Amino acid sequence: MSSILEAVAQGTDLKHFNEKKEPKNNFDAKKADKDLRACPSCKTVWEIMVFNQTYDYKYYYNFPRYGKKKAVCPSCTIRIKNKYYHNAEVIEPS
Repeated sequence: MSSILEAVAQGTDLKHFNEKKEPKNNFDAKKADKDLRACPSCKTVWEIMVFNQTYDYKYYYNFPRYGKKKAVCPSCTIRIKNKYYHNAEVIEPS
């Protein structure tokens, strides 16, 4: 009788002999880690969406931040500018 590790390596641990295991290439998770950013100020995850040379910012409030790059989101950047400069001419990016 072979060990469990040998059965897993040979692929004979499956319930049916014609069943195959799919390789785990999770491209969506890798793309999400590359595109999404976590804001340390407001604790949200955000991304920049570009469509026809138009920039749009999308915010995710209930999203795991583990493994995401840290960057201050545009709304916090404007809030920080207004906090320090109290300038009425500072406008939000659109």
